[in-house]
Amino acid sequence: MKKSLLLLALSASIFATSCSKKDSSIDPPVTNPASSGVEVKGDIATNTTWTADKIYTLKGFVYVTNGATLTIEPGTIIKGDKASKGTLIVTRGAKVMAVGTADKPIVFTSSFAAGTRNAGDWGGIILLGKAPVNQGGNVAIEGGLDAKGDAAKYIQYGGTDANDNSGTLKYVRIEYAGIPFSPDNEINGLTMGGVGAGTTLDYIEVYRSGDDSFEWFGGTVNAKHLMAIGGLDDDFDTDFGFSGKVQFGLGQRYPTIADVSGSNGFESDNDGSGSDKTPQTSAVFSNMTLLGPISSLTVPSNVNANYQHGAQIRRNSAESILNSVFAGFVEGIYIDDSKVTTAGSTSTNYTAGRLVFENNIIYGSNKKGNEVKGDNAVQKAIFEANLRAKNTFDATLYADALINDPFKFSSDFARPGTPVFTVKTGSLAETGALFTNAKVTDSFFDKVTYRGAFGATDWTAGWANFDPQTTPYTTPGAVK
Repeated sequence: MKKSLLLLALSASIFATSCSKKDSSIDPPVTNPASSGVEVKGDIATNTTWTADKIYTLKGFVYVTNGATLTIEPGTIIKGDKASKGTLIVTRGAKVMAVGTADKPIVFTSSFAAGTRNAGDWGGIILLGKAPVNQGGNVAIEGGLDAKGDAAKYIQYGGTDANDNSGTLKYVRIEYAGIPFSPDNEINGLTMGGVGAGTTLDYIEVYRSGDDSFEWFGGTVNAKHLMAIGGLDDDFDTDFGFSGKVQFGLGQRYPTIADVSGSNGFESDNDGSGSDKTPQTSAVFSNMTLLGPISSLTVPSNVNANYQHGAQIRRNSAESILNSVFAGFVEGIYIDDSKVTTAGSTSTNYTAGRLVFENNIIYGSNKKGNEVKGDNAVQKAIFEANLRAKNTFDATLYADALINDPFKFSSDFARPGTPVFTVKTGSLAETGALFTNAKVTDSFFDKVTYRGAFGATDWTAGWANFDPQTTPYTTPGAVK
């Protein structure tokens, strides 16, 4: 999310006597006989289970509070109401156990009928935990949440428990989320604030978010098998000292759709001013595939002018990316020193080895000068030769030189069909992955031989949906 990254001034907006939020259990569900659905609003303050024989609709901000656990059965459908900005927020100390399967994923989606859905049809999912962030221990999450009185604590995150557990999201789809509250103030598909390493995130698809697909504000949580399909802003955005690890992630962009504030595959900040606050943003990503708007099929005039970089690492971030594929971004890797005001430059993090970008493939930036970007010629000279030596660049090749069939999209777009993201036999990405750098030697990382998110096995099979615009979602349990 593009932002000034200012903390919300809670004390100025709390009116406890007039706006106090109930601390009771969930408001009584309202059953809609026409759909046999359940409307959910208010607080979930006791352990609750949502079952696959019902369809749930989020009305307004639904908070899981009071240390409660919300359990969601495999195959359950949850819709978000647009008018009330339906959003699920799991507060500090609470948990969500949304454990689907490859055959029965859990689906959060638009409440609109098939054929009429759009990005920003509802809010999204927000996980708030007690893990460290570099803005203090009681930060208010961005995105338009405005809880007042006693409930102001519901939107706070951060703490000292690196192993904090907010539950599990596994085999989960999040479709058409990211509703805007005001310019530059939207909820992401999946927002994580201070989420700890005790949390499990695996096999999650965010489809057509109206803002970032995934955004981490501090925290230590690790994740595998993430998909960001057709998002508006950034695919993977890290801020406020996020220090987790992520392996096997996919971002696929459509040429004509980008955010007015500039869209990237990765965007990373230490904080809004580029300060030296700790913990420093130092996330490690390996085996990512980021597919930008440019391809062998693209008409250049159709590429949205708001597309920017495969990776923009800025504001004193020390995020690292290894063994990954970037294809078709207007600019490749941008180590950005332009907004560092109170600490050492981002390029210094690179030369000191805190920021690692190596063993990656960067294809299709159209010209050599776009492959590596810096704030100015002097800064760029500090790191360009080293970056080129440790990565592979080719401005004339595109994703189809590495991936079997990367250019299909849903019926939302102009090239409908099911993409095949597995690695192309004999391509440069089929081999060459290295896990010798200290950033990727620990046991979290699977020591695969291929670069990018996919080898010969398609881990999206069965649970992911590349065309949710045509899925009815009118029958409980019918997630395909």
